[in-house]
Amino acid sequence: MAAGVGEAVREAFRGVEPPAVSSVLSAPELPSLPRRAVRYPATTVVGPVEAQAARTPDAPALVLADGETVDYRELNASANRLARALAARGARPGAVVGLAGLRRPAELLTALLAVVKSGAAYLPLDPADTPGRRERLLAENAPVCVLGEGVPGALAGLETDGELPTDPPRALTPQHLLCVGYGPGGRPTAVRLTHGEADRRVRELQAAHPLGPGDRVLHLGLPLWEYLWPLRTGAAVVLADPWQEGELGTLVRESGVTAVRVAPGVLLGG
Repeated sequence: MAAGVGEAVREAFRGVEPPAVSSVLSAPELPSLPRRAVRYPATTVVGPVEAQAARTPDAPALVLADGETVDYRELNASANRLARALAARGARPGAVVGLAGLRRPAELLTALLAVVKSGAAYLPLDPADTPGRRERLLAENAPVCVLGEGVPGALAGLETDGELPTDPPRALTPQHLLCVGYGPGGRPTAVRLTHGEADRRVRELQAAHPLGPGDRVLHLGLPLWEYLWPLRTGAAVVLADPWQEGELGTLVRESGVTAVRVAPGVLLGG
């Protein structure tokens, strides 16, 4: 997108009349949500996504900037094939797969879902990181492979022809890691998020800001695992194309966005 994303977000909403866009969900709401009296049964974050794909296979799951849509059946099948190819490389519960940038946003979301389906945790890798920092992250986590571009040794894709499109088996529990994240700069300190904790956060978000079929959610500046929230509710994720110059307001209007989930740094940025 063009520079000045924060201003673009604000301008986008000046140009959209309610109730077209129902909510702007700022990331600080997540840690500040109160602990609820209800105790959610522990589960993984991927099971509900697969269950939703089975319920609404023909519903749009992804909406791309050019207007193309990917339905739940297609997204789930593509991720299943890639998950099985990853499993052949050692991706499983307890293992780690690196995720770097991919040129098409839909490919990144498919790769994310595939890693989670394999049972492995994902390690976000920034191609802009210094080689020394990136080498430390790779050495500390020993990923079985890296998917993406811009990182030495990364694979832009895996051969999935012949792989089954069905949900792969996995001995995954809520205690297994979903992702390993690091803050920017300096000596990195890992933040390890389990499936159970991510599932709890997503359920609290859903209780506070319900999403469902018909919703189209634009995510900006957020951790990858949050993209799984709309996909377990029957909503569609709207994907901006970072390689295309354009007005964010146009994407909001033309894609029928009903909610935006945005990091505070994006709104505060110039």
